[in-house]
Amino acid sequence: MAIIKVVKKIELIMLTGIVFVVALFASATLSQAASVNSYISAHHISHVKVTKQLWGGFPHYKYRHGKGKPEGVVVHETGNPSSTIFNEIAYMKKNYRNAFVHSFVDSKHIINIASTNYLCWGVGYPGNARFVQFEQVEMHSKASFAHEVENAAYYTAYILHEYHLKPNDAVYDGKGTVWSHGAVAKYLGGSDHTDPKGYYKNAGKKYFHQAYTMSQFYKLVLKNYHQLS
Repeated sequence: MAIIKVVKKIELIMLTGIVFVVALFASATLSQAASVNSYISAHHISHVKVTKQLWGGFPHYKYRHGKGKPEGVVVHETGNPSSTIFNEIAYMKKNYRNAFVHSFVDSKHIINIASTNYLCWGVGYPGNARFVQFEQVEMHSKASFAHEVENAAYYTAYILHEYHLKPNDAVYDGKGTVWSHGAVAKYLGGSDHTDPKGYYKNAGKKYFHQAYTMSQFYKLVLKNYHQLS
């Protein structure tokens, strides 16, 4: 009988230990899985300034409602994991007849290369005649991804504010001022691209243990927009 009691006591101690380890692991996982937006807030990450490096070689065609009258912003990502912001800009200048966007964003830069008063060729017809468009270069660390997302959200808010446009998430209904390339393709056509959905999802899971979404990005845009207003 005494032996049985000792065995049961040992089993209870072992069970308690297992529960403690599981709880500790779960707590660590939840801590690692803090959202990108929460990470940005907790680490007081702030955007960089917009740098204008306008290149004179881009064509100047008016938006459908005229010069200086965009209707929103389209968020892209390059889809190139091995490139840099400067390589992307150089490539685009050489190949602008195929496609070009207004600006590029990474963790340390927001570089505007084409006048946002005129349309660019980034999403096909009819979106090109409606939106300011920018590309995000793929980042490869937790901190750099968070900094890039903050810069991208700020630039989106900056354009909305500059052109007196109100924030409105268009990703889920095709109506609004903040678009992903994927949303333009889905609701307006012009291409079959889905970016930046895949990049956000994969980077979020890799560095924050949960997918990042355009819905979360839009909340960051709102935060920046209210700070500008």
